[in-house]
Amino acid sequence: MEVHDYESDGQAMSPMDKCYQSLTWRPYQTSHWSTLYKGLSEPIPALGYRVITDKGFNFSTVDDAFVCQKKNHFQVTVHIRVLGHPKYIKTQMGFSPIERFYLKVFGVKVEAMNQTITIEQSQSDRSKRAFNPVTVNLPPDQVTKVTLGRLHFSETTANNMRKKGKPNPDQRYFMLVVGLYAVSNEESSLVTAHVSERIIVRASNPGQFENDNDVLWQRGHVPETVVSHGRVGINTDTPDEALVVCGNVKVMGTVMHPSDSRAKRNIQEVDTVEQLRRIAQMRLVEYDYKPEFATAMGINALHETGIIAQEVKNVLPHAVKETGNIICENGETIENFLMVDKDQIFMENVGAVKQLCKLTNNLELRIEELEIWNQKLAKLKRISSLKQTANEKPPSKVENIKRYSKVSHVPLQKKPLPVKIKKIPTKQQECSRRIFQATVIALISVMVLCAMTISTLYILYVQEEAIEKEPSLLNNYTSVASSLIPSAYTTVMASRETSTTSGSIGAVEISFCDLLPCDQEYCCSIQQPRLKDINTEAAQTAVKRSTSKDLPKRRWIDKPAFSSDWIDTSISSIQIVENQQVIDHHYCKKSLQCGSGSYSYAIPLSKYTPTNMRITLEINTTEPLIVYQCKVILGNICNRGIHTRKRRDDSPEATQGLQHHWILPVAHLFDSEYHFRVATPDFANCSTDPNFAGILYTDYHFYFYRECK
Repeated sequence: MEVHDYESDGQAMSPMDKCYQSLTWRPYQTSHWSTLYKGLSEPIPALGYRVITDKGFNFSTVDDAFVCQKKNHFQVTVHIRVLGHPKYIKTQMGFSPIERFYLKVFGVKVEAMNQTITIEQSQSDRSKRAFNPVTVNLPPDQVTKVTLGRLHFSETTANNMRKKGKPNPDQRYFMLVVGLYAVSNEESSLVTAHVSERIIVRASNPGQFENDNDVLWQRGHVPETVVSHGRVGINTDTPDEALVVCGNVKVMGTVMHPSDSRAKRNIQEVDTVEQLRRIAQMRLVEYDYKPEFATAMGINALHETGIIAQEVKNVLPHAVKETGNIICENGETIENFLMVDKDQIFMENVGAVKQLCKLTNNLELRIEELEIWNQKLAKLKRISSLKQTANEKPPSKVENIKRYSKVSHVPLQKKPLPVKIKKIPTKQQECSRRIFQATVIALISVMVLCAMTISTLYILYVQEEAIEKEPSLLNNYTSVASSLIPSAYTTVMASRETSTTSGSIGAVEISFCDLLPCDQEYCCSIQQPRLKDINTEAAQTAVKRSTSKDLPKRRWIDKPAFSSDWIDTSISSIQIVENQQVIDHHYCKKSLQCGSGSYSYAIPLSKYTPTNMRITLEINTTEPLIVYQCKVILGNICNRGIHTRKRRDDSPEATQGLQHHWILPVAHLFDSEYHFRVATPDFANCSTDPNFAGILYTDYHFYFYRECK
């Protein structure tokens, strides 16, 4: 028996140099392992145990396994490290003192693990003997290296012959086992053992195996083609795909992918909105590869721009794949190395671009609408300018003379004529003096009249400001104003008072409880006489009388003469922007008019609505129309401390388009009325004849009141 290169190294295991592909090992029969002890109650941690096959095994890509020739010897190197000095071993019989350690090498069959294969060792005279276990010493806290050389399998695997130049499908395999045993009381106990991957053992190297490399690359059926059956690795000896390239690849043509619908199923269109969202979440970064990784992978350009696989895995998991462990040039191992499928990310980009195209088309449509409106506005400006020029007076002859005198050339110099002084008679002088005095008196009278007019207007303005600023007179102003406005306002306010006693009217009150906490009430304490004292029956009869009077006048107008160009002036939808609450027919009062070109809505406001709450009314039309704010009546103020109420402007305000937003000061008022007129551009405004209601325009009255039951 001969043991080669038996030695004990220092405290640490030297790193292995990068070499050719070798056998991989895994633990063997761990359930039979025994534990070592320093003392009777102090176990030793797990041993450091590593097995390496230095020579004798070659990897066959065709067979996808390591091949060993029976006549050629192989070599095994074992590294063992023990932390502490082992004295006892625990077996089924209890603790036993350790006499010695030895290494044992044998083979097993893959299809029958209980059948062992004897390992032989060549002697110096080239004779072969059965390999006997080798006794080893295990110094404490050191690495022991044992090399076992000139080893042979005593037999070969079955079914090694080729079939039609291809591996035998019934090929049999061996596995090599290297175990460490402890001897105690003449009994051996397994301490640790490792087993290799599957191995093919051949008796010799017959002709059919000599050209395995040629078998990998064969001529194809098509001229000038080469075919390889198996995996191809460039700059790597561990290809895990059909082609693995460690380095750069230059492609002068195109890379084709299968895309025939006949080879696909479960075809579904993806959501481009989600693809755009995922692409927006991906972070594009610049980075440098570590030199030790770039050298091992054959990467020349260290600096690149790209993405991080861990971040992509959180956004697009199916685009990231684990490819196993990667060993760098310095021996560092990157476990479960992640790679990214850039084709998946490219298709995500295609979906994101489609979604951006949709958004761009929507913006183009909006721009076209704005251009149409600009053309209409320009047309209105031209019409108004023509009206102004028509109303202006033609210039006088004197103005024309002055205008032409500026453009004319420099006049010719003439000789000055002698001035003849005429004597004016005294009667003519007295007449001109009287005319001058009369003119002065008339001018003074006009100035006095203007001053009186200005004073009167100023007094009226001060009185109006005092009425609006004075809280005690505010309710009186509301009641007086309500008596002067159309009786519909009186009717709805009266019906509101009756509804508070009789029950709900069916309309849902405007509430913001989904946005703000509803834990405080904002009710009004109005002590002045309210509108409920007005006779509702008289108001209703007045409304009926007014509508009945208007009917004969409107019988002659059924449809306009330009019916082909008639535009629908009705509103498609109304809602409160802040809480998205829709104002529909449920808010129409039976006592008010809701049709025939005039609609009235009674809108209750929740008592939990804060007085400083902003309320925006959104009016949507099916066609581009103009919405005029013809009248505003502000009622009682709930919060006397708020002085944000502005003086009502008599000039109507207007918005133009398909969507109209009006910010209404409703929250700090107990009740208020707003009159909007939806009209066709260039055909109607707030002063249009009422007989054209429902034809050229449609009126909408909104009555807001705070519900404090």
